[in-house]
Amino acid sequence: MKRLLILVTVAVAAAGCANLGLGEAGCMEPTGDVSAKTIMNVQAVPTAKYTPCLEELRLGWDSVEWFAEDGRAGIEILKSFETFLTATVTESCDVSGAVAVDSGSPDIRRFEDVDVQATVITIAIVPSGEQPLESARSLVEELAGIQIDDRPVRYIIDGHMDLSVSSRVDVAQTRGDYVWIIDELDAEEGTVQLRSSNAAASGRGLRPADALELIEDVVPDVHYRGNWYFTFDGGCITYDFDAEGILAETIAADAADAIGFYPAAELRQYARDAGFDIG
Repeated sequence: MKRLLILVTVAVAAAGCANLGLGEAGCMEPTGDVSAKTIMNVQAVPTAKYTPCLEELRLGWDSVEWFAEDGRAGIEILKSFETFLTATVTESCDVSGAVAVDSGSPDIRRFEDVDVQATVITIAIVPSGEQPLESARSLVEELAGIQIDDRPVRYIIDGHMDLSVSSRVDVAQTRGDYVWIIDELDAEEGTVQLRSSNAAASGRGLRPADALELIEDVVPDVHYRGNWYFTFDGGCITYDFDAEGILAETIAADAADAIGFYPAAELRQYARDAGFDIG
């Protein structure tokens, strides 16, 4: 019988799925000769119920590399030779600190621990009364279409006057918003009080244009970083994200659509039927 060792990396650079040569590392039904990539993946983590597979490369995804070694295997996706997304199967993973979300599958549990800076910059405006509320509405109309660092700005007016200003500010900052407080004096003078998690983007009696400039000085680049974890019988698949700029804008949706899980038992049986000893 044939026997393959792991600890091998296979790299395929391609502009799209048509010339990837995915073989059984893709998510289609295995046909033809079984690929070395398939055998290495199922050899690496023999307990895992699933192994990651790739449906297609998305726009901006320049290349893909498959890797396998004792205890881990998976897919690295690159742009300009830099890895920004990895899907790795292992026997287990540490999900402490991650948040449970719906996996959409009864036999898979999903957890997320990500840091996201979206393209859209959100400013929550917290007026202290009716006159400041009218001032906030006028201000939003006046600033419509103005961008920060070529990024759109979304304004949210918090009109919950039954709650204290401090509690509404806390809620907005928990969401990661920049906050403009408008009190009676601000309404009369056309100013705002800026609050944010960055001390450099804070101040009282600021003209809106000055407040926008302070935000522009500290706003992080667009990014999507962190991990998704999928746990199941005998294993875990981890998505490790480190995407910036245009890639980060769509990476979550693209990863969900382009990466799948193949039932490892089917691949193991297919490899055995093809004459390979996978252990």
